[in-house]
Amino acid sequence: MRRIIFVAIVAAGLFGPAPRSEAAITIAAGAGDISSSGSGDNQTAALVPADAQLISIGDHQYPDGCLDAFNANYQNSWGAFKSRTRPAIGNHDSHDTSCSVDGNGYFDYFNGVGSGTCDYTCRAGRRGEGWYSYNIGDWHFIALNSECNGTSYDFCDHTAQLNWLTSDLAANTKFCTLAYWHRPIVAPSSTHTDDEGHFANPYLGGDNIWQKLYDGGVDLVFQGHDHLYARYARYNRAGNNVDPNGIRHFIVGTGGNGNYAVTETKPGQEYAIATLGIIKLTLNPTNYSWQFVNTSNTVLDSGSDSCRGTPLPDSDGDGWPDTDEGTIGTNPNLSCGTSAWPADITNDRYADMSDMVQITGRFGQASTQGTKRFNIAPSPPDGTIDITDIARETNLFAKKC
Repeated sequence: MRRIIFVAIVAAGLFGPAPRSEAAITIAAGAGDISSSGSGDNQTAALVPADAQLISIGDHQYPDGCLDAFNANYQNSWGAFKSRTRPAIGNHDSHDTSCSVDGNGYFDYFNGVGSGTCDYTCRAGRRGEGWYSYNIGDWHFIALNSECNGTSYDFCDHTAQLNWLTSDLAANTKFCTLAYWHRPIVAPSSTHTDDEGHFANPYLGGDNIWQKLYDGGVDLVFQGHDHLYARYARYNRAGNNVDPNGIRHFIVGTGGNGNYAVTETKPGQEYAIATLGIIKLTLNPTNYSWQFVNTSNTVLDSGSDSCRGTPLPDSDGDGWPDTDEGTIGTNPNLSCGTSAWPADITNDRYADMSDMVQITGRFGQASTQGTKRFNIAPSPPDGTIDITDIARETNLFAKKC
């Protein structure tokens, strides 16, 4: 088995099914909003394994991304890992000042001074863009620029980024995909507002970034900007609520430059804390696990999940994932009997006209505690008793459990 060590750093931002390639394991550790004149970045850098690769998610250097500041501060902490870092740009990296315009200090530091012709293989992507992708093991990684869609430091073409992303996702052959950028789609502090990068907002009548990632089968997203750690359940295509088939995302803006208090609870917020630290990821061919550790190297949060291309568990083999049966109200461990098979609403062991009558009699109703048993489709159930439920029942008509 090939083993690849990968550490992801999140700087105020972090790290459809495709054929599997190789049984690689990628270990990632990350944090965000990293370096200023304090020592927090040195404390988090001390947590990074010596043989780890890294990704970073913006705001590497405070208050501005000038090359001199990078060399004076960031270089002395996380700069030790520069040769194995793949960054994403943040708003502080993009500040227009007397020493840096349009992120030039950031591009000079990571790509080399004056690297104007750098292509997508350069460490930080093309100057003036900042988006790129690469593969490691069985995972595809996508770095995006959340400053391109009307932010105060907008120096790039968001339409070009969307078009590039569409092509990149279409060409992706990896089973699992991780995307990362700086500004999060939800912000649980009072310092920032939701989706300042407008990645989940309507865009010129077409799909936005989040929708393209959802449709493209992306499994995992890391962001920064809010100086805290937060873990969210899988999110829906709209990027505003939970969806068991959606994209799991994290905020890891804990790289060293202080913390913001957690003042809000957003949909699907499973854990949140204001402290410095890094996240370590184990990325397997079809699943992943994580640990968030503080500067004392104490594990504060951990867990695991599967990639979206992996079929959801169906313990009783009746064609409905366990999570769907939990929503519908049937027993996920029993394939036949009372309240067992979702298609057998009347509990007679058949999918027949009696079940169809139950569904059609509630056509158009919202799924509530009293009616959720009739909302058996799609996967996950969509909250409305409609033609999708009738179609699912029709396809099973006259079958016995």
